[in-house]
Amino acid sequence: MNYYIGNIKPNKDVIFVFGSNPEGRHGKGAAYIAKKDFGAKYGQGEGLQGNSYAIPTKDLRVTKNGGAKSISPKQIVNSISKMYQVANENPDKKFMVAYRNTSEKSLNGYTGYEMINMFLKAGVIPNNVYFSKEWYDEMKEKNNVNSKSL
Repeated sequence: MNYYIGNIKPNKDVIFVFGSNPEGRHGKGAAYIAKKDFGAKYGQGEGLQGNSYAIPTKDLRVTKNGGAKSISPKQIVNSISKMYQVANENPDKKFMVAYRNTSEKSLNGYTGYEMINMFLKAGVIPNNVYFSKEWYDEMKEKNNVNSKSL
């Protein structure tokens, strides 16, 4: 498992992995950065787009609780599994997951700890998927994994 430190910077071999909504509105947080700096396409809520990869984690059509936890963990795990497959198909790219927080809730209503568990449940993490140092430390503690840093 690999990690990065600091902000993810655009590069031809970097894929910015971010939480999205099925509508692909990319208006806040990492989704906005994905649109502005990494080629995410407005209206595309999942998958590879430019130098970014969208994982649906919040449904904007759900208004209850501000849409918090509007996509189930099972659905998110399934979407992460798809991203792992795409990462395996593109070994020359670095899929850098744009989550850092651990105990705080993201815009999707899930804490970083909850999201980490979803990434761990999604299957074998490809060698070209990178997590923030903050997440890596948590994942290492949970799984006792070896590392190489970027």
